[in-house]
Amino acid sequence: MTDLDFSGKTAVVTGASRGIGRLISVGLTRRGARVLATARNMDSSPGTGGTLRETAAMMDAAGDGSVAVPGTITDTAGANSIIERAMAEFGRIDIMVNNAGVHPHVSVSEMTDEQWDDMIAVNLTAPFLLTRAVLPIMKEQRTGNIMGVSSGAGSTNPRADSTGYGATKAALDRMYFNLVEEVKEFEIAVNTWMPGVLLTDMNAASGVGEPVEVAEPSALWVIAQDAARFTGQNVRREDFGTKWGTR
Repeated sequence: MTDLDFSGKTAVVTGASRGIGRLISVGLTRRGARVLATARNMDSSPGTGGTLRETAAMMDAAGDGSVAVPGTITDTAGANSIIERAMAEFGRIDIMVNNAGVHPHVSVSEMTDEQWDDMIAVNLTAPFLLTRAVLPIMKEQRTGNIMGVSSGAGSTNPRADSTGYGATKAALDRMYFNLVEEVKEFEIAVNTWMPGVLLTDMNAASGVGEPVEVAEPSALWVIAQDAARFTGQNVRREDFGTKWGTR
């Protein structure tokens, strides 16, 4: 699956300063796409795995035409601004990857109001706002691919420190599952993808695989599909090549 060609495609990827967002942004650029990669800040980051400026340098080395744009995606003005910037840069948006996420790894009894509000804002409100903003563009194009990065914590893999986080991911799954019916006449694919517990900044203490080694092929395969082939799916990365991704 490493030969996927995204030439002529454009994409918006959130949470692109490191981890999965970075590998998707760079992977798309390497395969011919133009990408608007975004995160909260250009140089500072709440984690330790990298900055958006570093992602920008990696995209520049991988191909031409991709840009890194810091911004807020948890309110309407910020989300709309990102989509407007992408349209100004590219003139169209073929792919929307809602990857940005936060996970405080605390139990419900220990979770603060601020942690809960931040999870809802980043994990659920931002995908809603960005999806709402990009849909008129994709509907007019009559094509598009929207992928949300989900988690087994929202469906099949309960963890004691993931009650709140799992709730946001379950809600994302249901939002996108129903969105499929809303947009199917416009040939827009909508899926959620579960990467598993990888060695990212979010899972520094418990990750079991390097993101670029195990996640990039399956993530890029999902966002290469059109609505006629693959839509309305909540797919686990570890099932790639067996239960899905073989056609």
